[in-house]
Amino acid sequence: MGYPFHPDDFPIKKDVVLKPTQTFYLKGAVHFKTDAQIYELSGRLQQRWENFSHAFLDEVTEVAQDLKKNSRPTYNIASSGNMMRTIKAMTDSSGTKVCDLNITFVSFDNSTVKFPTGSEHSRHHIEMWPVDDVGKDDAKHEAFVRHSIPYFWDMTNGRQGILYKCLNQQRVEVGRVAGFGFDKDAVMVLNGKEIDDVVAVSTCVILLNGRDAMDA
Repeated sequence: MGYPFHPDDFPIKKDVVLKPTQTFYLKGAVHFKTDAQIYELSGRLQQRWENFSHAFLDEVTEVAQDLKKNSRPTYNIASSGNMMRTIKAMTDSSGTKVCDLNITFVSFDNSTVKFPTGSEHSRHHIEMWPVDDVGKDDAKHEAFVRHSIPYFWDMTNGRQGILYKCLNQQRVEVGRVAGFGFDKDAVMVLNGKEIDDVVAVSTCVILLNGRDAMDA
């Protein structure tokens, strides 16, 4: 069944380019069964983001390795079992739960991000659906709504996923993710002024573990 919102209803606003304010290293977050760690690298990188250039990714590697040795993850994701398709709890560096990820086979049903009552990240749970299950492009779009605003994760760009926010009937790019580290890790950049980081990270992890992940 198709999702009520479709990317074609929101043309891309091409004169607005992504200007990231936050960078995250997603350690072991691609097709993982037990745990994954999320490290925020914002403010620690000298290289500017230029579409995941070699220089940028080299510095990401260096900074991430240092953080793994000396710091707790910004967010940790732990599974309730040893299978990919189980409920995964996402906690912050203090151990406080920020959300649960209920990841299902995207081709059969929706996946859900559930937030605690009173969460600062979302006033409601977020359901993530495939736009449609037919057609190469439709099958590679995942959609969700937060605070009445539609968002699309677009996986038609091969090894990168693009996160669009719908504003004034147009799609504006607010985030991007690329596979990294022998296909088990990923790097995500986002405009934190336009999307909450927990919402971006959680929906991205669902994307990386779904039917049309980047290694598909």
